[in-house]
Amino acid sequence: MNQVFRTKKTLTFKEADPAGIMFFGNIFGIAHDAFEEFIVAAGYSWEEWFKTQEFIIPIRHTEANFLSPFFPGQTYDLSATVSKMSQNSFTMKYEFSKNSLTHAIVTMVHTVVDAKTKQKSALPETMRTRLASYLNAE
Repeated sequence: MNQVFRTKKTLTFKEADPAGIMFFGNIFGIAHDAFEEFIVAAGYSWEEWFKTQEFIIPIRHTEANFLSPFFPGQTYDLSATVSKMSQNSFTMKYEFSKNSLTHAIVTMVHTVVDAKTKQKSALPETMRTRLASYLNAE
C-alpha cells in the first residue's frame, strides 16, 4: 500500500449547528484544509501549488457520505489518499474517524486547467509522480 497522509482535527464550537453537531457544509472546508497540509507532505510549498502561473487546479466535483455525527470539542483522525488519477484530473479521498469508527468519507475531484486558455491540461509529470506516492486506487 502507498503512503497515507494523516492529520487530526478538533472541531470548534463555531463549526456546530443548533443541534450541537457539526454543520454538514463544514466538512468540505475541513477536507480542503487537510489538502493544504497534504500538498506540503507531497513535496510542494503552498506557494508552488497555489500561486503557479502555468495552471490552476479547481475542484470540479465533491461529495460527502456522513456515517456518524461529529461533535464540537472532539478530535478526529483524518486520512487522505489519492483514489484515482486520470490524464487531467485526480481524486482525493478523505476519511474522518475516531476510535476506529468512520464518521465521514469525502471525495474531491481536482482538474488541471491551463491558466491562460482555461482549458483542461494534462497533469504535469512532477505532480503525477508526487501524487502517485499516495495513490490508493479502490
